[in-house]
Amino acid sequence: MNHSFSCHCAQDERQRFLQDILLQKGYHAVAAELASEQELACNEVLSCKKIILLPVPVSEVMLKKMIPFFSKKHIILGGNLPKNFVTYCNEHEIACLDYMKIPEIAIENAVATAEGAIFHAIQISKYTLHQSNCLVIGFGKCGEILADRLYGLKADVTVSTRDGRHKAKARSYGYDVPEVIPYETFAFLFNTAPAKVITPSVIDRLSPDTVIIDIASHPGGVDYNYCIKKDIEARHCPGLPGKLSPKTSAEIIYKNICDLLQNMTR
Repeated sequence: MNHSFSCHCAQDERQRFLQDILLQKGYHAVAAELASEQELACNEVLSCKKIILLPVPVSEVMLKKMIPFFSKKHIILGGNLPKNFVTYCNEHEIACLDYMKIPEIAIENAVATAEGAIFHAIQISKYTLHQSNCLVIGFGKCGEILADRLYGLKADVTVSTRDGRHKAKARSYGYDVPEVIPYETFAFLFNTAPAKVITPSVIDRLSPDTVIIDIASHPGGVDYNYCIKKDIEARHCPGLPGKLSPKTSAEIIYKNICDLLQNMTR
């Protein structure tokens, strides 16, 4: 039986922990996923702005429901925010911070993402990662750290990337970076690329036992309908830090935005 599915529906718990940290620091903060409409609305008696914490990723449906409650009295915090929402905030003078644009957070966040990807791979595969052939697609922040963690587990790591600089970096680590990818040889495919790269032509070449873990942002880089048709295990796992290591992730976010928040709330 095929178990292809998306695991992005769980709550982003890091926002709850981040809310707790901010409240302890004296800020007025509320996690949007857990808040009522009354809590989202800004209280006129507040002496400083109310901080609204959006889940990562945040859906367009959620944003559409919440936008009527936002005003100049709010500060919106989120990660990988849609461009149209950021434009709306700028046009309406609503303070908005996409903390995933902060390099330090993105790098530290990639560690938690890599651990989460490995967790899901182990959970659903019939094989160990040890001595298994693993393909990492994309060699940005997440791909680089994920490849390193897989290598540390004694997996045989191959990297696929179109970026010449990333190819050179991957080779410098000792990873195989072939010009033609032998998809049929891999037990695990980890996709980090934000594009549809695992297409039917790729899926047709996979072993029936291959496991695909897709950590790219919505809608992911895998043809999931075709995976179901071919009975290939595929799991879409965006926002892993908020689901599997929320407390660490919240601490990382606060550590890197505390100075910015002080300036935004003055």
